[in-house]
Amino acid sequence: MPDKQAKRWSAEIEAVYLREGREIWALLYAQCSDADRAYDALQEAFVRLQSQEVKSIRNIRAWVLTVAQNWLRDYARRQNHAARPADFLDNIVGKPSDPSEDLEKEERNSRIRQSLQQLRAEDREVLVLRYALGWSSKRMSIALDTSTSAIDMRLSRARKRLCEELEKVGIDHETV
Repeated sequence: MPDKQAKRWSAEIEAVYLREGREIWALLYAQCSDADRAYDALQEAFVRLQSQEVKSIRNIRAWVLTVAQNWLRDYARRQNHAARPADFLDNIVGKPSDPSEDLEKEERNSRIRQSLQQLRAEDREVLVLRYALGWSSKRMSIALDTSTSAIDMRLSRARKRLCEELEKVGIDHETV
């Protein structure tokens, strides 16, 4: 009988991974701005989930997200440095331009990343989910376990704080 329960638990873990893994990874990526580290945190959380009792966890998705976020915090403490800047702005493909334009864009993107890193993790999280991953407020509210209106307020405040940071580095937020 216990072997049967273990197989059922293993199948449930696999189903959660297939159903929720990408979304949880995106939330972790929004927190740390490092795709590999977010994946490591996700894997670590699922490994730890396998050793848990089925009945002790009411919401597997929330449990995995919490464990993975804690792993990221511990990792950052161990490394004794803040999260690295997001690379997604550098990977936008376009038509070839002249070197001076490329240098200008690179400098601008660097200042934007620096501005993003000045924000609180919660602000970066909602901005990355909205603008890098294209999530709706409703989807974010489900993933972050809060109301849509709370997400909209967080987005509004995060955008305002980002605008303030952009102004500090000489970037007009209207052109971003």
